[in-house]
Amino acid sequence: MKKSILILSAICMSFFSFAQDVFEYDFNNLTEADLDGQDDWHTILQTTGPVDLFVGYAAGNVASHDGSLAVFYTGNGGGYGRTATRKATSNFNFDVTQAEIVELEIDMHLNYWGMYFGVGFDADGDGIIAPGLSSEKDDGGIYFYLSSVNPAKNNKLILPDGTQIPYTAENKGWCRYKLVLDFTANDGAGAVSLFYDKGITGDWIAITELQGINMGLTPGSGDKFDRTVWDGIFFHAQGATACFDNLLVRQTESQGKAQYINFPKIDNMFTTNPPFELNGSASSGLPITYEVVDGPATISGNIVTLTGEAGIVTITANQSGDGTWAPAAEVSQSFEVVDASTIFPDIKVRNAVDGGVVRMPELMNMKFSVSTQIDHPELLHIANVTFSIDGEVINGVETSNGFYMGNWTPPDYGEYDLNVSVTSSKGVTTSKDVSFEVVSDAPAMQFNLIDNYDFSNGGIDTSFNFPVFSGTYTKITAILEYGCPCDAWDRVARVSIRGANGQWIELFKYITPYGVACGDQIDITDFASQLQGNVDVKLSFPKSVVSLTFDYEEGTPEYKYSWMDNLWQGTYPFGDYANMHPVEIRTLNFPAGVEKAYLRLMSGGFSWGPSNTDNAAEFYEATHNININGNTEYQQHLWQTCNPNPASCQPQNGTWYYNRHGWCPGSMVMLFRYDLTKWVGASDVNLEYEFYQGYVDMCHPNYPDCVSGVTCDDCNTAWNPEIHVSGELVSYSNDVINTAVKERNPKDVLLSVEPNPSTGVFNVASLGAEFSSKTSIEVYNTAGALLKTYSSIPANGLTIDLSGFSKGVYILLIKNKKQSLTRKLILQ
Repeated sequence: MKKSILILSAICMSFFSFAQDVFEYDFNNLTEADLDGQDDWHTILQTTGPVDLFVGYAAGNVASHDGSLAVFYTGNGGGYGRTATRKATSNFNFDVTQAEIVELEIDMHLNYWGMYFGVGFDADGDGIIAPGLSSEKDDGGIYFYLSSVNPAKNNKLILPDGTQIPYTAENKGWCRYKLVLDFTANDGAGAVSLFYDKGITGDWIAITELQGINMGLTPGSGDKFDRTVWDGIFFHAQGATACFDNLLVRQTESQGKAQYINFPKIDNMFTTNPPFELNGSASSGLPITYEVVDGPATISGNIVTLTGEAGIVTITANQSGDGTWAPAAEVSQSFEVVDASTIFPDIKVRNAVDGGVVRMPELMNMKFSVSTQIDHPELLHIANVTFSIDGEVINGVETSNGFYMGNWTPPDYGEYDLNVSVTSSKGVTTSKDVSFEVVSDAPAMQFNLIDNYDFSNGGIDTSFNFPVFSGTYTKITAILEYGCPCDAWDRVARVSIRGANGQWIELFKYITPYGVACGDQIDITDFASQLQGNVDVKLSFPKSVVSLTFDYEEGTPEYKYSWMDNLWQGTYPFGDYANMHPVEIRTLNFPAGVEKAYLRLMSGGFSWGPSNTDNAAEFYEATHNININGNTEYQQHLWQTCNPNPASCQPQNGTWYYNRHGWCPGSMVMLFRYDLTKWVGASDVNLEYEFYQGYVDMCHPNYPDCVSGVTCDDCNTAWNPEIHVSGELVSYSNDVINTAVKERNPKDVLLSVEPNPSTGVFNVASLGAEFSSKTSIEVYNTAGALLKTYSSIPANGLTIDLSGFSKGVYILLIKNKKQSLTRKLILQ
């Protein structure tokens, strides 16, 4: 289908300069409604959630980038997912089974949990291609995945055999993506390359890790490895707002040999960087010519020299072909040249608060806190943070996510001036001054966060200045008043904070009552170390009027100091046959000086109905296990009696009186605290939150014996059971707790890889924390083959010798149990 001749001509500029067929689908002939069933589109529930993909002009805060109809998905949460499939018909008559070269383009707006797009085989002929779904287990093909949460792990190309190859791309917001499938390569096994057009500007960027990847096809096998049976295009959205538009397929006619250019991404660099070499190549093997079309650089052959000025450099790569090969499409790469002397760190002093008071009945340690970030983190990092006060200089220690702390004990009561300085890795410093007063007075008090705030226009996401104190207040209570106008149904409301540990943590979850005003309160003393100074707060309530007050009870606490680390925060499937142990196992190593420790756990079951076996999870009584080092140490009976209501919120409308899986309408989700003190001092303590294993949702797409119309009405129905989990490790001590980061996530590791490019030897070192004992390093070629593995990394770095391998681009993968990141190695 064609929007107009003008648009079609712009969209369909030849990626390969020879005869080809072009097929376009822009969704504009559809109506504003669910996508399923319209114009031969078929969708299937892949995980959970009642929302279908739908056709419209906008959803959430995302609008169609060209003002026309597009496809949106708004399922809220990581467990919500839907897949759409479209086969060739008379008005979108593509055929990928015969062409030598196929290009597939699609416009996609990046969402949070993830989305993918590809082409492949509908094995059972039901109109659906949904790789990974048990009911579509033989479906598959080639597709790429992208996600804004943990992109180092979730941005990946998936080959027909399930191999996943990670990639990096600056692809936030709207982007146009191009899959190039060369079925003539590798003796019929094929090759795939991925390009993207950031912001849909018309400039294609080659994704370095995904150029000329062997697809491993087996022509004639008649399955997903045989492209001659590939019969459909498919795309998928997993939670939050995703958008798709402007499908396009180009197929070459068999008139000569096609070629394409592999032009690796050029990393951003400083104005002071020396000349460097470009390493593009053409699939034909013919030489590449380059041109600087914009920016502060010159080029001679394939050697780029920077002029010493800052700016964006754009370089094009061309191959004009010869008597055998057709000209390749021009490919461009852009990179930024940065003047490090102009990049100043941003800082926000969190504690102490300017003009505030610090309450401590006896002079004792307090913690200064600052959050900081810097532009161009791919080049620059924070080298050091210092707190200067009363002639003393205190070095800041990172907790996480750019939050730094320093310990200080005032010599006397009175007023003080604090200077905070943050210095970049290139020696550029930003400073801020705050003044505060230390007082001995610590009376009982109430801190009113919000007073009759009307949530009709949305939630709150800002920072508040909380009271600052040390060694006082025996109890802190959060008191919630929920007023009307209020919702007729029970809804989930949340309050989350980000304090000195730099982690978002759920303070509490409140389930609103059925159409009446109520309130509840909860002990939040465990959060004492996080609810001090300037704290980021998110409050999400349905349309209602809410007040939230914190009550501080005067007295001397059992322990002077505390700390909190996030363990789990999210939604997990309950009774999913394919995922019976969904909650991640955490390895605990307690900070030095800890005397008492707890697991603080708030969890509740949600979603129910005839599609869920036994009305789970909301109305299912279950006992879950807290396992430590493989042994069940505690059991959590997650069942709440709702009549009488635990918050005395009665009578209500609706079904408030039915008991529920860990909560009741008009009250907060149940709080559990489990003593972990006997494991303090031990190392690598494995903590597992194990859901009850006796429950299986038999009306679920992942249940192998589920048959729609027999086992239950619809095996692919929405609203599968789920448990919302918030779990934290809380530590207490009478000595200052060491809150330093003990192990950097690999995504935060500041690496030095030198020289790069290299003729063979690469020296890999950490510029931040030392490599931990759990870090491993692997080296892959661009086809995804593992070449080298290093499982024991010296703390000061590693030497990698690739002199025995062919020249080209290789991928360095650094990982531990939690994260992974990649770096490009160029072997000359």
